[in-house]
Amino acid sequence: MKTIKYIIHSICAIFLVVLSFSSCTEDMDLTLSDTDPRLVVDGRISTDTTTHFVRLTLSGSYFDSQEAIAVKGALVTIKDDVQTIVLNENPEYPGFYFTPDNYYGLPGRTYELNIEGVDVDNNGQDELYQAITDLNPVAPIDSVRLEYHSVWNLWKVLLYAQDPAETKDFYNFAVALNDSLISDRYSKLGFVDDRFFDGNYAAGVWVQTIDEEEEGIELKDGDWVRLSMGGITEEFYKYLEAVDEETGFKAPLFSGPPANLPGNVSNGALGFFQAYSYSIDSVEFSSDLR
Repeated sequence: MKTIKYIIHSICAIFLVVLSFSSCTEDMDLTLSDTDPRLVVDGRISTDTTTHFVRLTLSGSYFDSQEAIAVKGALVTIKDDVQTIVLNENPEYPGFYFTPDNYYGLPGRTYELNIEGVDVDNNGQDELYQAITDLNPVAPIDSVRLEYHSVWNLWKVLLYAQDPAETKDFYNFAVALNDSLISDRYSKLGFVDDRFFDGNYAAGVWVQTIDEEEEGIELKDGDWVRLSMGGITEEFYKYLEAVDEETGFKAPLFSGPPANLPGNVSNGALGFFQAYSYSIDSVEFSSDLR
């Protein structure tokens, strides 16, 4: 997965350099019209017992460099097959709505997010936004290993785990160094489905990457690299594919314009509400691996 992406990026970069020596340029003036703001939802719950959150903001102009406008004063609830909880807004973090710190999701349940009491289009009437997602189970990680790639000067994070048989499974992968998350946004998540290895053992599959130069870090003896494997829905997997397509390297001559990503929130909102289970394992770094 990651190997293919690095190869494609390298080929595209070489192609663009060659093309630049044989191409001509022409100034173009683009006029992009502003659209009405839309609600943007970024929410997640997991099987971890902790404080989870839902963030609400308003969309802005493509060229707007200002921070997204927080949506405050909403009524945000999450309900499953058993209970409904109300999320609390923290004045110190405008637009963030938090669950109690002892909240956790359970595999096999369906979770519904409801957002009320917001008037995004300023017509004097509040709107209702909803999102529904399942919380899928995930297989445990047996172990994690690091392997240095001398050509690309990066570290490969290798997974050892058993994929369940006779089920259609989707995964995402996040990596952290000690207590600092490296995969701190969707574009840095690894993701894969099991179409080619359903029911088989993943014996050293390359699922994440640590590029010290790109991240501005240096692995040292005694550091711990933590891999988190999430069991996600097919819908969220396709959302990550769309994020990767929009944020990844493109050859401008052949690529289309950027577009809003299709999420799972109703009433024209953008963003995604996800529920996932995850398994975690860590490996201690040693400079002998380099």
